[in-house]
Amino acid sequence: MLRLTNKDAFAVYRLPREDNYQMVRCSGDDILAFEDFDPSNTGFVFHPFKESDKCPALVLPADELAINPKFSFSCDQSGHPFVIDERSYVPLVSNFVDHIRMGDFHKAISSRIITKEKPLEDLFPLFIKLKNQYPFAFVYLVNIPGVGCWMGATPEILLTAQNGIGETVALAGTRPLTSTEDWGRKEILEQQMVERYMADILIKRKKNFSKTGPFTVNAGNVMHLKTRFRFPMSSSWKAVAMDIHPSPAVCGLPKQKAMDFIIDTEPHHREYYCGFLGPVNLDGQTHLYVNLRCMQVFKDKFALYVGGGITADSVPEKELEETRWKSRTLSDIIEEVYREPEFIG
Repeated sequence: MLRLTNKDAFAVYRLPREDNYQMVRCSGDDILAFEDFDPSNTGFVFHPFKESDKCPALVLPADELAINPKFSFSCDQSGHPFVIDERSYVPLVSNFVDHIRMGDFHKAISSRIITKEKPLEDLFPLFIKLKNQYPFAFVYLVNIPGVGCWMGATPEILLTAQNGIGETVALAGTRPLTSTEDWGRKEILEQQMVERYMADILIKRKKNFSKTGPFTVNAGNVMHLKTRFRFPMSSSWKAVAMDIHPSPAVCGLPKQKAMDFIIDTEPHHREYYCGFLGPVNLDGQTHLYVNLRCMQVFKDKFALYVGGGITADSVPEKELEETRWKSRTLSDIIEEVYREPEFIG
């Protein structure tokens, strides 16, 4: 049994549709800034929504690799994330809608943080439970000294590359997994915005791409609309990834206006929520995922980050309900593993 501490730099992850999981470890002194990382080298990327001194974009070099290691890890980091309760979230979304209807931008993603009590126990059983419960998600546990511990089960590809072929997706629109209704106008238009953005990037890069979709996919307790793009991958994954990030699925359109509004308006920092992460050049493959359905781990709580795409057709109360559905992807598993059913906020 490998016993890890908060001083260890590591990433454990399981790719969608795979049985095995992998661990990447390195010395804390070997962690690289993303901008300094040679894209031909191997490692694990951990990139925030927006870089800052507190939330740097980093890469863990693949100094040590292991397949299916048994380990123990209990996070003992303290923290006090800014919780946005349900009463506060509705007026926050209303403000987004008002600015969209005034023509400031076309779409923006509003988010909030929900905290859930956590015993000071091993995170390995929670990782295994997430891996088994969500076979079609990218499931991970990352700990970086000085940055913190994060976990998640994200459904959204930012960029994959293998055998000279790249893939990205447009993923947007949300409804509960139990819904039998047709997709509404708001969700269809939201997904079309993301799809158009991805196509424009590939056209700008002169990529001869193929497009499949949109089609419905399940992701935890919700469903989304998804369009898949495939194209020849002749340029650096790093350049293409930074063209895409942050996509309209996690930021908005126009991108810069939406991002400026989010940073000025949201009362919390997103940190690594809505960033991207994943292994690069391991076994000749790159797998980068958008950091959704994720949480920051503290010694006494989980901070769950959830949000939704806001358009002129958004209804704030329905957007609040959407965050409830999305939070269940992680909260239901936490309750099963630790038997701690009560939310803090």
